[in-house]
Amino acid sequence: MYDFFLGITMPEAKIKKCLIEFASINREAKILDFGCGTGTLTIMIKEFLPEANVSGIDVDIQILNKAIAKAEQEGLDIFLIDYDGSNFPFPHNRFDNIVSCLVFHHLDTDKKRQILGECFHVLKQGGKLTIADFGRSRSWVQRLQFNIIRGLDGFKSTDANAKGLLPKLIADSGFENVTIKKRFKTMFGEVQIIIAEKI
Repeated sequence: MYDFFLGITMPEAKIKKCLIEFASINREAKILDFGCGTGTLTIMIKEFLPEANVSGIDVDIQILNKAIAKAEQEGLDIFLIDYDGSNFPFPHNRFDNIVSCLVFHHLDTDKKRQILGECFHVLKQGGKLTIADFGRSRSWVQRLQFNIIRGLDGFKSTDANAKGLLPKLIADSGFENVTIKKRFKTMFGEVQIIIAEKI
């Protein structure tokens, strides 16, 4: 139902394809999809880059089981794991790329900071973080439409997104060259693709 709802209300495929493009992933890279959910983005990356080592992580084991079933149905070798929502179950400097799509607006600001810190630790030097999520739009209409999501997901968790603070939080976690590369207008507000590097 989540995949269906997202598909009819958001330009999901377009956003995720654009995210993959801006991530500039090498063919044999080690990639982590943070908050992979039902695995749509994770599977897209593996299909686009079959030689890459692709992992997905999520706190919801039931949703993750759906991702596992989808990957098995496609015959794809993807490492999918649940975790406790705190420390990532990976060693430092493991991944070349970390991607995340429409996850961070679900997290309170302090949790955003913690997760971004975890991303920084498990990313290799020279690695890249690419996030697609809601941000503050120049359009008052888009800002108003984002209140629908805020009402559903909670005003506390979406506060930093509504104020346009996600790029600053990323930079405060140690990342450099934080840039909003693309903006998508949706019926629930503006989704931005943000890239950052661990120098």
